[in-house]
Amino acid sequence: MKRLYFVFRGTQPAHAISKDVTALGFDEGQLHFLNKDHAGLDAQGVNQTNIFEEKDIGHSGFYGGIIGCIAGLLFTAFLASTSLGEYLNLVIGFFLIGLFTAFGTWTGGIVGISKDNHHIERFHDDIEHGETLLMIDAYDDRQEDKVISLMFTRHKEARYKGQDHNYSEFM
Repeated sequence: MKRLYFVFRGTQPAHAISKDVTALGFDEGQLHFLNKDHAGLDAQGVNQTNIFEEKDIGHSGFYGGIIGCIAGLLFTAFLASTSLGEYLNLVIGFFLIGLFTAFGTWTGGIVGISKDNHHIERFHDDIEHGETLLMIDAYDDRQEDKVISLMFTRHKEARYKGQDHNYSEFM
């Protein structure tokens, strides 16, 4: 899957773009609109981004979990090498590693909620200046070609800003 990015001024063109892209056979869920003016997008009746698409919760939480797991392994190994090691068994070791992993994931998610999603952070200034970011998920090359052709011919107000290959919301 590829995620295609387009930027256009304001929210007015959103409904017409959504209507034309869904007429190509795209599902409404394949289109994601992001603008600071949520009410303007609501008035257009288009699919807006969710918090996981806007913020870096999943990505930061994933890496926080990895760091927490490593910290848990190191802490458990440290405990095993001390005099407390005689009280440490496999269940307690896994519990400690799981606790550190959960804490790392939670902490990473908290950090991530304060940051733009790493996939869209390059559009931060555009969004701050009233532009709308349109993200279209194309499942294959045929869909990608169809939507790019449509946007370049019927919606010239939308500027193509690139794509992510094999897009994953969380990574």
